[in-house]
Amino acid sequence: MKIGSWQGKEIWGMIRTLAVNCAAILDCSQDAGKTAAETASDEMVMGAVRALCEFSLLPSQRNHSDLSLAALDDAPKWFYRKKVAFRGQKLSKSAKAKVDELLARESHHLREQKIQKVHAAMEVQLYGAEKVTTSKRRQFQVRLNRARQAATIWSDADRQRAIEQLESQIHQVTPGKRKLFDKLFQHHERQLLPEVGTKATGPRSIFAKKLAQMKTAAEEEGYVAVNMTADKRVQYPVCLSDAGIEATTWSIADADRVVNQLEREIYSITSKDQMRFRKKFSIRLVKFEAWWQAIGVQELRKTIEQHVIHFGYPRMHLVSHISELIWWMGSGDNFATDIWERLHISNV
Repeated sequence: MKIGSWQGKEIWGMIRTLAVNCAAILDCSQDAGKTAAETASDEMVMGAVRALCEFSLLPSQRNHSDLSLAALDDAPKWFYRKKVAFRGQKLSKSAKAKVDELLARESHHLREQKIQKVHAAMEVQLYGAEKVTTSKRRQFQVRLNRARQAATIWSDADRQRAIEQLESQIHQVTPGKRKLFDKLFQHHERQLLPEVGTKATGPRSIFAKKLAQMKTAAEEEGYVAVNMTADKRVQYPVCLSDAGIEATTWSIADADRVVNQLEREIYSITSKDQMRFRKKFSIRLVKFEAWWQAIGVQELRKTIEQHVIHFGYPRMHLVSHISELIWWMGSGDNFATDIWERLHISNV
């Protein structure tokens, strides 16, 4: 298949001049005045240069096979492995911002994945593989999720108890007064419905507004105005919201208690086994955190930088799409753009 547009021919022209325009430059400002060619091995330097040259020649073939396309993908990989002998360019502000953003988003997720792998490996090592099989791990996670869901549901009964408790504490409302007020207010509500009508009884309707005003006046009269001040009315919903958050939050202590119980039940281990595991895992976790701060984050940053900036050269991004373009459009006809440029000059 041939490329049928001038854009495709321009792409192939960029590929041919890539080695000249974008080749990495040996760093001449190394420590002790030595160049990268002096500090790096000949094999490293020549390997990178050869990979870059092979890459610039491979796309010019008219016919490609799976072998040649695989070589196209391998050439940049070989270059990246040897690129330490070359001078890297400084990140632009936009590229650095993108790297920082990706690092902030991916570092926590990757760290948690690694910790889970360490945890799982230690379980197999200390508890035994037969006790922490895949089916038992799945059963453990299912039951843990059920316990978490059950612990984060605030039932109507719990809410009603919280309402009564807060009314007693803030508004000084006794159970007897509450029953009497509810009975009288239901009577007022029944009287208000025929007056306003039942067609509009939503939260923003005239009925709702009048009912709220009536309830406020009845509360001040029934519960004594001094107990129903504006400050206390503001304090009440805030305290009720806090009570709801507290009731639907699973504390660390609750989670640990459920986890320990499920481990003993499903994995058939003892409390002593759990204590021994926690002691050894805490040591491993400290070592992992030290490694993560010193090496893990830096490795992730280098990986993200290579993905974002492709060795600091914008056109190196083209390298990752060469084999894809050949599969899509085929090899380019009139590989270089020299012919098109000379024709343009002569015509002009």
